[in-house]
Amino acid sequence: MEMEKSFYVVTFKPAYLELLRHKASRSEAPREANDETTEQRIIVAITQGGFGQDVIDDERQVKERFLEHLFFSSDIDLSRTDEVFDLYFELEPADEFVDLDQES
Repeated sequence: MEMEKSFYVVTFKPAYLELLRHKASRSEAPREANDETTEQRIIVAITQGGFGQDVIDDERQVKERFLEHLFFSSDIDLSRTDEVFDLYFELEPADEFVDLDQES
């Protein structure tokens, strides 16, 4: 039996973009000329939980796992809590997800 997935849109808030700029300014790597990102959004998917798990649980799990993903992908170590996520990102359920590769 295939589990269903929930899809969410994560929008980066200006506070996170500022954190990235601050981290980049401390590194020795040269900065790209067009590195002035003003808005970034990512679509994330998570397998829905079992019986008795509701949307609030899914959203909390998405927030925690996204922050964990950031640590492994970009070496930014933020506390994996709702409060920290809400400080740097916005989360909203995707209205619809269409897999263009899936055959009818």
